[in-house]
Amino acid sequence: MKRLGKVLAFPLWRKLRWRIEQVTEQRHGPRFDELRRELDGLRGEVHTLREELRGHVEAITNRLDWHDNELKLMTPILSGLQTRVAELERPGVAEGDPRPALDEVRAEHARIRARLTAVAKYEERLARVEDTLSTRLGQ
Repeated sequence: MKRLGKVLAFPLWRKLRWRIEQVTEQRHGPRFDELRRELDGLRGEVHTLREELRGHVEAITNRLDWHDNELKLMTPILSGLQTRVAELERPGVAEGDPRPALDEVRAEHARIRARLTAVAKYEERLARVEDTLSTRLGQ
């Protein structure tokens, strides 16, 4: 019975399928073509945006590497200055009046602290930009 149904239904289905495809192509073909062109345009835009974002991420990564290097260079200097300040604050450490040297060390210490603060703020801003870029790339 099943085989008989297949034998009888196949020729009918072949004729109907061809007609269904014809009607679908006539009615919806231009809209499908339009949607395909629009989709191709969007794919191109997404590709362009991805390449642009990759460039931005690379630039940000280079800047972060530079800032990391600067922090590594400043850390020993800051440690040395802190040691000098601690030695100068103790009475009787040096002969003569240590106040000018102490003031100089404190001023340098303040300048380095200001630089480190600026670098930290800049790194925070770069981290926010990276988060935004990675969110956009993920979408």
